[in-house]
Formats: sequence, structure tokens, C-alpha cells
Amino acid sequence: MELNIARLEDRLLVISRKIGAPAYDFDFQLNFSCVHPFQFRGGEVCILRIGPVAHYAQECGEKAGWGLRLVNSPQEHFRASELEGWYPLISDLTPATRVFDTLPSAAEIENEFGWPVFVKGSRQTSRHDPNLSVARDAADYVRLCDGYRLDPILHWQRPAVRQFVDLDPIAGDVPGKVRPSREFRTFWWNGELVGYGHYWYQLPAYGAPDMDEGLAVARKAAKRVSVPFLVVDIARKCDGGWIVIECNDAQEAGYVGMSPHVLWRNILDRV
Repeated sequence: MELNIARLEDRLLVISRKIGAPAYDFDFQLNFSCVHPFQFRGGEVCILRIGPVAHYAQECGEKAGWGLRLVNSPQEHFRASELEGWYPLISDLTPATRVFDTLPSAAEIENEFGWPVFVKGSRQTSRHDPNLSVARDAADYVRLCDGYRLDPILHWQRPAVRQFVDLDPIAGDVPGKVRPSREFRTFWWNGELVGYGHYWYQLPAYGAPDMDEGLAVARKAAKRVSVPFLVVDIARKCDGGWIVIECNDAQEAGYVGMSPHVLWRNILDRV
């Protein structure tokens, strides 16, 4: 798909490409007044909406050659996207985690974490597939490892093992996914909350009676990670507390259950 270069309301430049994911794609020119410049203002900030970026530093260099500056620097992108970037900054707000160079033995996991555990790549899960995410005992973990090594999303990532936390469940199931729980995605623009929505957008909208407490945890994480355009995913535990699930560069994040129009309107109001 071709790149779409649009300056929204003469305030914010967005470079986008449709990736075929309804929770990610958004038609800016149908929702905002846009121009499509062929020349740029020197040092102009721009946002990428082209899906996951394999070589972010390379993208930054290319856009710098156009006279543009990506909203997140390569260092900030790492801090937002990679578990090893954000976890040390918020380890008290999220389940205990260890990143390994290779898949550890079941004995190592049993000694350090006990069972069950949650397993993911250092950057992402494999579409929240429970068979590649949750190991409830040693035999289950051996099976998970076989799948991890063959999975196209996971096999290139360093494995991360996380403490398993019981989350507040919601009604309904999404086929092929872990059990849906009371999870939310929050978007932050230069430290300000510009939107949030229910994570499991495939199910009817849900909320939380103590959402302010969850947003306070997300705000604390956003302040510590300190990235201009950031996503912080949070979840409510069965015991009523709130935790951070993960952080990400908001350029790569889907909108899930929130209105993209509201998100971009809120950002434009702050540019």
C-alpha cells in the first residue's frame, strides 16, 4: 500500500499506510481537514502510522533526510516498545519479569517463579494465543517451548517470563485468545492522557467502577517512561488492584475500544 502523507488542520503531519487491521487503520482525510504536502517545514514533527516498524532508527534517518523528525526518537522508541526498555522503570507497577537470552529450562522457571507463568517475546505476544502464552506446569511449558520456536512472531524474540496474575474477568470469549479481562489501553501525548478504551474491543464495551485508580497507575508509568507518544496498557486484578500490562510506542498501537477521531482531536488540541 502507498504511503499517505497528510498534515492535519495545518498542525500535525502524519504518515500512514493501511495495514488491513480495522483496530489500527484510520482515514484521516475523511475526518479532518488535510493537505498533502510535497515539501516540509524544517524539523517538522511527524507521526508514523504504518504498523510495526522493523528498523525504527532507519526510519528516523530516512525521515530526517526529508527534513522531518519522528515524534519518538530511536531511544524513546526502544524505551516504549521493548520490555527491557520500560520494565526497569516501572517494575513495581507490573508483574515480576525476567528476559532470557534463550528459553530457560522448566527447572529454572520453577525455582524463580513457580507455576503458572506467562510467557511472551521481549516485544510482543503471538496474538494473545493462550497455547503460546500460559504454562501451568512443567509439561505444559515444554509444549509451549516447542510452539515458541516455530512461531513466526516469537521465534526471533528473546523470551520473557512473567509472574502470572489473576485478572478481573469479563463476560465473553474471543476465539483463540487468552481469557478476556478488565484491560484498558491508554494513550499519552507528552505526558497528558489523550484517550483510553477497553482493550477487548471484540466484546461489548465494559468499564470499571474504580477507573480513576487504574488511570492513576497508568499516569505514574507514563511519567516514568517519559516518551512523547506512548501507550500504557493496564488491567484490574481479581483482588481489585491495578497493574501495568505493558507499554508500547503509540505509533504502532491499535485503537482497540476507543474512538480514533477523539484521540486525534485531543492530540491536535495540544499541538
